[in-house]
Amino acid sequence: MKIFDIAIIGAGPAGLIAAIIAASFGKTVILLEKNKIIGRKILATGNGRCNLTNCDIKIERYHGANPDFIQTVLSQFNQIKTMQYFESLGLILKEEDNGRIFPRTNQASSVVEALSHELLWLKVTVNTDCLVTGINYKSNWHIKINNNSTIVAKKLIITTGGTAAPQFGSSGDGLVWAQKLGHKLTPIHPALVPLETIETWPKTVSGIKIEAIAKIVVDKKILSQKTGDLLFTHYGLSGPAIMDQARIITPLIKKNKVEIQIDTIPEETAESLNIKIEKIFNANGTKSVKNALAGAVPNKLIATILNNLEIDSDKKAARISRLERLAIVKALKNLVLTISKPRPLKEAQVTAGGITVSEIDAKTLASKIIPNLFFAGEIIDVDGDSGGFNLQWAWSSGYVAGKSASS
Repeated sequence: MKIFDIAIIGAGPAGLIAAIIAASFGKTVILLEKNKIIGRKILATGNGRCNLTNCDIKIERYHGANPDFIQTVLSQFNQIKTMQYFESLGLILKEEDNGRIFPRTNQASSVVEALSHELLWLKVTVNTDCLVTGINYKSNWHIKINNNSTIVAKKLIITTGGTAAPQFGSSGDGLVWAQKLGHKLTPIHPALVPLETIETWPKTVSGIKIEAIAKIVVDKKILSQKTGDLLFTHYGLSGPAIMDQARIITPLIKKNKVEIQIDTIPEETAESLNIKIEKIFNANGTKSVKNALAGAVPNKLIATILNNLEIDSDKKAARISRLERLAIVKALKNLVLTISKPRPLKEAQVTAGGITVSEIDAKTLASKIIPNLFFAGEIIDVDGDSGGFNLQWAWSSGYVAGKSASS
């Protein structure tokens, strides 16, 4: 029976880069993937465009593990090295807003194809449609798969991800195996996920996107806030300003009333906005109030806000009272919605939680409990904000695990 130097379970971004790095050191590598194709989750990232990384990687954009652990991993294969690496594979990259990096083709398939060619060139054995049914360690790793055969390897890297987007294969199998092998887990819950609201009015403005400040408020205390794009949906809220904070909200909902306070015009104070709106009404007195304010926020949104305030949207701007004007300003600066629950895991981009990092060596990503076992990617208790941060974690951790397992 052939004994591989390294077996890797999971052909997502972390598993792919780990396999390539390990094989580049001359190791015999087998990559096991239960989907029919590799890189399936990569194909779905960035709306099918693949947000590879971000120019502005900061530790404060990551959560879960302690910052020193995250920094130790990221520093070994940072965003600059990541971009240089993919350029060496023939990809032309481009930078978009907020430092996000995409392939010039705007096709995630370009990234998967480039990695696939590298796997082939380095003679990595790739087994797709391969479900792992058992893992056992006795001097070597023995990995049982669904055709009743066993893969034997000296070292094992588990890169099976969390439980987000199970339609792409992230079923949490690796977390179960890690726990059976003796590792502790931080509880799993959705991180980057849209949120449903108790109020139903967002469906009247579904599809409208604004740049706003979204604040998480519990018992009148602001727990977090984020500036960025916010999207109204038929069920509630989405967009980076919401999803980047969902990891905080999800555990709170069961025992607390969680509100989102939205500042729809964050560049203005309430006082300055009141003065500007008063000037708008004075200059456009014959217009309806909704048309007079059409240049402030999208027309459908202002109509909905006026409806919520029980102000006739067709009322002439000149007839709006001072109290009505102040109510409009207050709503624009503090639009409140109550969160009922996160959307299903299939709509989450990432899960929070995973293998506790105190049981993993930050320099090598080797298990401190089981010899010759390594982890990489989302299976570890690390998650990042939207904008390429999670893929960078996958590339960095996959690189570290692949290199370390080759030592």
